[in-house]
Amino acid sequence: MTATDDTESATSSTYLIWEDAENETWWLSRSHDDAAAYILAPDSITRHLLVLRQASGSSRFKVIAAVYSDQENGLSSAVAEAKRAAIKWIGDPKSSLIKSGVRTWRMQRWTKIALREVPLALISSFIGCVLAFFVAAFFIMTEVTGWPMVAVGTLLGLSSGWLLKWAADRKFTSLMGPFGRFVTVTGSATLGAFLTVSVFFVLFPG
Repeated sequence: MTATDDTESATSSTYLIWEDAENETWWLSRSHDDAAAYILAPDSITRHLLVLRQASGSSRFKVIAAVYSDQENGLSSAVAEAKRAAIKWIGDPKSSLIKSGVRTWRMQRWTKIALREVPLALISSFIGCVLAFFVAAFFIMTEVTGWPMVAVGTLLGLSSGWLLKWAADRKFTSLMGPFGRFVTVTGSATLGAFLTVSVFFVLFPG
């Protein structure tokens, strides 16, 4: 039988009965009331334990609290604090302390994503610029400039971005997911190529 425990607010009669996961799964504990389900789940990027709320009849989850889980206190301490945070949120959804924890988690999460993905985006943009430079130089030498040069250079950047995304996925996983990685890498390469050929388009209008 799955373990359960009651968590009650010290300042109100609000309480939740939590059910802890028996087997390895993406969540650690869950509970529900008449309005929504509350789920505790670890974040895969930061060392935070998230309190998710899923309104009745909805398939979407909302992060209502985030608790830092350090090695010193252990996971059990973070779980207990997260359960108390869920109760506090029910009593006061606009609590500045709870909102501050969520903002801190979001900032740390996006910082880690940026440190992983931004260098790849810059490299993709640079490669797009280099490829577009050679395309523009070829068109100028053949005296065929104008919009065809812009179109071919941009398409080449788009194609190189797709190849770079494929190569990057073979080396390390994306913290943004497959679609996020595709948009970041392909978009950067395409933008770099477009800006480069646009400069040549202005300088050599044809």
